Amino acid sequence: MVRDNRPGEGVSIDASRLLEDGIALARQGRRREAQGMFRRVIQSSPELEDGWLWMAWLAETREQGLGYLREGLHFTPHSERLREGIAWVEAHKPAAPRQEQTEAAKSEPAPTPKASAKPAKPSARQKRAPRRRGPGSKSLRDRLPTIRRPTPGLASQKVLGALRGVGITTFSLGAIALLVLLGWVVLSQQIESRAPAVSAMVLPTRVLDATPTPSVEQLARPMWTRVEIAWTQEDWDSAISTLEQIRRNDPENADARARLSEALYFRAKDAIDANELEMAKRDLDRAVRLDAYSSHLQTARLDVELYREALESYLEQNWARAVFQLTSVYARTPDFRDTRSMLGQAHCNLAKEQLDRDNLEEALAQAQLCKEILEGAPLAAETLNLVEETIRPGRRVEVTLSQFRVTVYEEHEAIRRFPACIGRPSHPTRTGRFTVLSKHDMAYGSAWDLNMPNWIGIYWAGGTENGFHALPILSNGHTLWAGALGTRCSFGCIVLNTPDAEWLYDWVEIGTVVIIER
Repeated sequence: MVRDNRPGEGVSIDASRLLEDGIALARQGRRREAQGMFRRVIQSSPELEDGWLWMAWLAETREQGLGYLREGLHFTPHSERLREGIAWVEAHKPAAPRQEQTEAAKSEPAPTPKASAKPAKPSARQKRAPRRRGPGSKSLRDRLPTIRRPTPGLASQKVLGALRGVGITTFSLGAIALLVLLGWVVLSQQIESRAPAVSAMVLPTRVLDATPTPSVEQLARPMWTRVEIAWTQEDWDSAISTLEQIRRNDPENADARARLSEALYFRAKDAIDANELEMAKRDLDRAVRLDAYSSHLQTARLDVELYREALESYLEQNWARAVFQLTSVYARTPDFRDTRSMLGQAHCNLAKEQLDRDNLEEALAQAQLCKEILEGAPLAAETLNLVEETIRPGRRVEVTLSQFRVTVYEEHEAIRRFPACIGRPSHPTRTGRFTVLSKHDMAYGSAWDLNMPNWIGIYWAGGTENGFHALPILSNGHTLWAGALGTRCSFGCIVLNTPDAEWLYDWVEIGTVVIIER
């Protein structure tokens, strides 16, 4: 497609279609309309040599035709057809003007009546001019479709018949010249009235109101103005459309390429804010192709891709995968869309999930990350409190091995403390978070032949259960370790003074949390 740049017009024109229309008009004898079509062809597409050749064919004079052929050669310097047309026109000069021939005829002596009645030789005007050659390897007429001249009218035929039927001795040379001139005038009037056919190859001068074909820079100047206006208004659709038009006219324009990449980036950001991620990805893909070395474009494109994958995981409630993917985006661009809030919520949900699986340490770690990302958010505080309450509830028993002490909590308040004996180095007491598994008034340790009153079991060590109990009693009734509280005396259990063991036995329930720390 090309553009007709005449003032007042700005529509796209198919040069080949114009050429076809012009040829059709020329074949119909509509000469001036055909010239208008071919003029628009050479103005819009000066490199199309057929336009120049047809203008040469329809021209009024030889000089005009030759001028158009030469002008066309400036735009298509390698055109053999134009060169052949110029050579043909220059080689076939027109016959001598009528006035010169008339004067030459007057200078000759008039024939006497006795002279033989030989037919007079035709003058230069009467001789048929050689057929002019046209563009192409043979002639211009061979290249273009044949257009027949109109047949002379009846009046002109009579005049010419009179010339043929009457001997030259009957009329004077002046009368002959007058008749020839009269016949020529009549013929010319008839030709004009019947829409003259295409004459020999001549090129008309350029129409005065025709505008020269503008340069690429001239075409782009108003487009750049529209780009700047659209940029100020953040109308990225308009800016992108205009920049694409500039690049179609001038594909190597580096400024248009860079600005188009930037406009696509800004439109992608708007699409991201509107949650139109597919559109954002398409624009970013195009922007990266235009400017592959831009780090911020590469970052934005990868962020969109990772975010889209993370969003899918989030909607599927795959919290572990969502946390992993969102962490990648958050580490690169913390404020990318709602990455921060989504990541915090994913940590909170993962903490609850780990809590249900009794992975308390992992649950606590996820809850703390949730609070760190969603600082001040109620969800983060509630999640952390839930995890901590589950791990260390308000009603619990804590054992501090380094202090040989047992502390009982109610609503997170310490209500009782007891001295204890803990496992000896060969049978150490295990640390960790446990719950009460069993309660027995009296338990028997067959391995040591011991009775253990007020038994509270909290964890298994191999084939035996360890827990709290009062001072053990041998089978002979002797009480052990009465003076060993505050030392490492047991085989792994936590031994209390008998009254303290009785109180604790009555207070705890199955499932009560017991935390043993160093």
